Amino acid sequence: MIYFDNAATTKYKPDEVIEALNYYLREIGVSPGRGSYSLGIKASRMLYKSRTAVGKYFGMSSPEKVVFTKNSTEAINLLFNGLLKKGDHIIISCYEHNAVLRPLHDLKQKGIIEYSVISRDDLDMCAEDIFAKYSKDNTRMLALTLASNLTGRIVYKEEWMKYFHSKGIITFIDSSQGAGKMIINMKDAGVDFLAFTGHKDLYGVPGIGGLCCESKEHFIPLIQGGTGIHGENFVNPDIFPEGYEAGTLNMPAIWALKAGIEYIDSHADEIRTTEKELMAYLLQGLSEIDGLRVYDVDEKRVSTCCFTLDDLSSDKTISLLDSKGICARGGIHCAILAHEAIGTVETGAVRISLNYKNTKAEIDQLLNTLRSR
Repeated sequence: MIYFDNAATTKYKPDEVIEALNYYLREIGVSPGRGSYSLGIKASRMLYKSRTAVGKYFGMSSPEKVVFTKNSTEAINLLFNGLLKKGDHIIISCYEHNAVLRPLHDLKQKGIIEYSVISRDDLDMCAEDIFAKYSKDNTRMLALTLASNLTGRIVYKEEWMKYFHSKGIITFIDSSQGAGKMIINMKDAGVDFLAFTGHKDLYGVPGIGGLCCESKEHFIPLIQGGTGIHGENFVNPDIFPEGYEAGTLNMPAIWALKAGIEYIDSHADEIRTTEKELMAYLLQGLSEIDGLRVYDVDEKRVSTCCFTLDDLSSDKTISLLDSKGICARGGIHCAILAHEAIGTVETGAVRISLNYKNTKAEIDQLLNTLRSR
């Protein structure tokens, strides 16, 4: 089997991640913050070490200011629903995933907020021009994806973050795509909040994500429940981060995430160099196939791209690839804004997303299958 759907979930995890997961299950097996016995205290220390690892990776001034959630979607909902207020205006890009679009659109339908979408043609504008064109007196937040989950285009711009931050506007990054492929220093870049998910570029397992909080802005918890501290209170205690983590944390996945981040730190050059070479090889091969169009081909990207074929729909293309043992993804990819931007709402698109463990031989099999369709 050839796996080209790493933008959905990175299938092949480093041995260190699997070993960390198994270690927690075998040797620890208890919840942090739920007992004062020695094993519970050890679990709490492991949780703190994991928070610190995530915070340091994303360049936070206070590395422990990380709220763990089950994925980036929950982290985004936590922030938007807990922070945004009636009358706020938010600026997003045309490449946002539905994890960003839908919570905002839900708030818009409820009459709470408004949002504006930066067009594809404007993504190369300087920060001052973007601010002049899209900001309003009530603009509260600039929310951008790190990279498109559809075309792979890098959307994040440090210049924009710094400029909007300097204007007192909250800056937010959805790092679900590209977190393990690009270096983001939240403190230096003026990024107030960042959502991440563990099971993609960070090499973790499904069921863990979080919200990195560089800003001191107060927001309301998404859910109420047990936090392990101040159990006498009738609502979550106003304590960071425990007040935002009601319920039992997925500690095995959290400990495995720490191992994934440490793996990236020690293999960063190899990962980025190899994926860049593989993507260049793939794009060159796709460009030589008649009737095939790649989108955002000339843009800076992570190791993801998408294409359409003149004579074959995306669903039939996926079926063809699957018959040859090639895993890819077709359709809308939970990114309707991006499809509107590139003009593929009616057709959908086929996405190929690479990992540095992929090979040129695997890409050759993909290309040969498309040529012989």
